[in-house]
Amino acid sequence: MKKIVLILLVIFVFGSNGFAQEWFTSFDVAKRLALVQNKMLFVMWEDSFKTPYYVSITNENGEVIVIDLTENENLSKLIWDYFIPVLLPESDYGKFLNKAKKATTSLAYTDKLEDDSIKIMDVNGYILNTNFYIESVQNVTSLIKFYSLDTSYLNSYFRSYSKKENFTTTFILASKYLDFAIFSGNDTRFDIVDLATIYFKEAKNHLAESDLNNKSAFLQKLNLLEIKELLILNNANKAKRLLRRTKTSEIDNINESLYVFLNYTTFMLLKDKEAAALWKEKMSSVNLKKAELILKTNIPNWKPY
Repeated sequence: MKKIVLILLVIFVFGSNGFAQEWFTSFDVAKRLALVQNKMLFVMWEDSFKTPYYVSITNENGEVIVIDLTENENLSKLIWDYFIPVLLPESDYGKFLNKAKKATTSLAYTDKLEDDSIKIMDVNGYILNTNFYIESVQNVTSLIKFYSLDTSYLNSYFRSYSKKENFTTTFILASKYLDFAIFSGNDTRFDIVDLATIYFKEAKNHLAESDLNNKSAFLQKLNLLEIKELLILNNANKAKRLLRRTKTSEIDNINESLYVFLNYTTFMLLKDKEAAALWKEKMSSVNLKKAELILKTNIPNWKPY
């Protein structure tokens, strides 16, 4: 955040007469650059730029400055530093809406897609900031703080999904989004988990239409990953209730390590060390590290036992 404030001060106190790079008007072209630069996309409907569009920034003293985004080249440059900006033509609305309807029934999501507010999208066109509080004037400083993500961890999975959307590519991307939420360790994890949920819904649709063997095991994995989402969001009590519904003997071999992880992390979040100890010895070092990150994020002053 300190870096952002310094940049804002330089831009708005000293100004610049340099050339402002034009925003993309093709999502596909913007997507390719976002993949190269490992950035999210800063997306608006093209028609919203035909009249003044006021946003705000916050300086180091907490003072809010209101600016017309359509006229301020310096603010546009700042956005380019953290995102790939895109002005979508209105003709693209149907394409994005149809894609969304296949993966979510959220009215908040479709409302966000339709309105004139700023949308932070991943390279596949799904919106990240659907739950972001929308004031009458959006604060660009806050958008940068929460959503200027380095997506290098997801890059190869984005590319696989882009080449071919099927159960495997969609499921893996959704799973990696959950890990990405764990690694983020801040309030943005709520939005990242919501985005992962969209991909999981899409993966379930692909699974139903696929000819994969052992579909039941993959469906079980998808259900278990819903419990992982709860743990990331610190809802261990509900996670515990859901885990009780499944007997250990019913867990497929491909899901054993995930099941162990869920039980250990649940009991640790509930501060039941005795119950957690029974699962810890079965944990892999990778899963133990992920569990520790979840605990560190959700339990104040948490330290490894």
